[in-house]
Amino acid sequence: MKKMGKCVFVSLILAALLSLAGCMSMVPISEHSAFPADGTKYEILGRVTITTTKTRSGYTRLLEAAREKYFEADDVVNIVVDSKQSTFLFIFKSNTYVMSGVAIKYKGASKE
Repeated sequence: MKKMGKCVFVSLILAALLSLAGCMSMVPISEHSAFPADGTKYEILGRVTITTTKTRSGYTRLLEAAREKYFEADDVVNIVVDSKQSTFLFIFKSNTYVMSGVAIKYKGASKE
């Protein structure tokens, strides 16, 4: 009988922990899917992705990350912004943002 009581107790604890676990969802917020019209005037360097908060997001942060990864980056195009929403205890919600784009270098552009 004591073993059954312990099993029931452990089961209740596990059920409580599972119900308190958070869930997460990704929601696309915006997308700007346009490369510059003349493809001969730029070179694609690669994809850049950052995860940030609402107060620290924006094109400038994405461009800074692109310049850290590809020091010759002049611009970031094809930008996509997703919202990652986490819920804890079915009450507390927090949002983080995943911004990504393609870093490019304009041909003939000079760094100052």
